[in-house]
Amino acid sequence: MLNKKILRKILYALLVVVIFSLVYLFLYEPSYSGLIQKQDRVLVFAHRGFGNLAPDNSLVAAKLAMQNSMDGVDVDGQFSADNELVIFHDLSVDRLTNSTGKVNSKTVTELLKLDLATKYGKGFENAYVATFDDFVREITPNGILMVELKVPSSKDTGIEKRAAEIIKKYNAYENVYLSSFNPLVLYRLKKIDPRIRTVFIFMDTNWNPELIAEIKKDDLVNLPWFLRNETIRRAIRNIVKPDALSVNNEVDEKTINTLIKKGYPIFLWTIDEENRLEWALEKKPYGIISDEPIITKKLRDGKE
Repeated sequence: MLNKKILRKILYALLVVVIFSLVYLFLYEPSYSGLIQKQDRVLVFAHRGFGNLAPDNSLVAAKLAMQNSMDGVDVDGQFSADNELVIFHDLSVDRLTNSTGKVNSKTVTELLKLDLATKYGKGFENAYVATFDDFVREITPNGILMVELKVPSSKDTGIEKRAAEIIKKYNAYENVYLSSFNPLVLYRLKKIDPRIRTVFIFMDTNWNPELIAEIKKDDLVNLPWFLRNETIRRAIRNIVKPDALSVNNEVDEKTINTLIKKGYPIFLWTIDEENRLEWALEKKPYGIISDEPIITKKLRDGKE
């Protein structure tokens, strides 16, 4: 009889622990405690290199952003067929270059021969695809490089290990932020090297019309429903503990306000219209990612 009473107490205690843990994970939003220090001014990041002003995800574009005194650039990273980390947005090369096929079906040598300026036009030439190594070396002495690691599945591809090796090579911990929609990517990065700055990207919807229009149909990767649910995202943040958040500007405004109040470094994306930029600047996020970085910077500087 005594044993049954003890067992019952143990089970009750375990139940309380489980309930408390679930409440903490899904309902409690702790104050920020990551690696990125709070600063006074809103940072301006040029989307995909230099937004609408230069070829998409090209090193030429990112250099122009630095020359125009942007605080940072936001680009995209993928693995080549021979496991080198290259900077490229789409999963296929068709839209942005004169070649065809998936990025991960081509070797790094083949990818580096592709000119991103050809389809962009507007006077640009020789804006060839570049590696993550090239971007870290060229951009981080002057600004912050944010790279979204595109890993659409739960599989460990090794991309996190390769990114960590390059960051360590240049001792670029403070000026490289690695972002992803995939929380497993962020989790693996911290396991490899806790000094790496990680950024959790999220939105409340799936594909928007703008993205659908520009992405090849076969390249569309749906965002799972649970990553569009704020309650589940809160649990993910409590487990993965990202150093910053990259938040689509159409996410529920109450969520944005709460996270800013909790001290999270938040990047709002992608904001281009002046009235919407004014709205974002009033919230004083950590940064704004825009396809119109010069306009964004002018508005930010005017407020200062």
